[in-house]
Amino acid sequence: MGENGYSKPGNGIESRERILQATRARLKQDGIIGLRVADVAKDAETSITLIYKYYRDRDGLLAQVLGDMYSEFRAAFHAKIEGWLATKDSLTLEEFVHLLPNPEEETKHARDFRLQVLATALENPELHKNIKAETEKMYRWMRDTIEANRHKLPEEDRGFDIRFMTLTMFNMMFVYYDLVDEDKISADDYRAMLVNQIRNSAQRTVSS
Repeated sequence: MGENGYSKPGNGIESRERILQATRARLKQDGIIGLRVADVAKDAETSITLIYKYYRDRDGLLAQVLGDMYSEFRAAFHAKIEGWLATKDSLTLEEFVHLLPNPEEETKHARDFRLQVLATALENPELHKNIKAETEKMYRWMRDTIEANRHKLPEEDRGFDIRFMTLTMFNMMFVYYDLVDEDKISADDYRAMLVNQIRNSAQRTVSS
């Protein structure tokens, strides 16, 4: 319902779209913690009652919108990496670790938003289910993409442990990057560290 108690007419699809877009705009402006359903209703020119009819409550609305945003990020990231890999007939291990952003490339806003989403998911079972499903898709995609492109590496660098490489790259989250000023890692040092770890995993695989 709008500011004057007027709910803008439209079919269910149009109403849902207005609600979702208004929620995204409010998340950008106010963040997850600051999101108020009353503000979303006002911006979408609809009623709180209608929002709750579609999404049950605030948690349900957040689960839908944040889940969609997480899914869109995953799809865009996949497309970017797959497009880059398609142009490469051969790869060095140093190039291979570009599958993930480094701490200098990932923005503070992206890190902060991801932390808020993960924290919210702890108290929102529906969002947790959505984020878990998307994260599992991301992990499987990364594992399969690494395996599918292993043959492009020099032969001496192909023997790495696929599980170790996937987990190492997948778990590199820069949660604390903005909280510790001492010994910050550069992009070059970060990638060199990954390359050394992956090569060491290959040596352990051979020796075992």
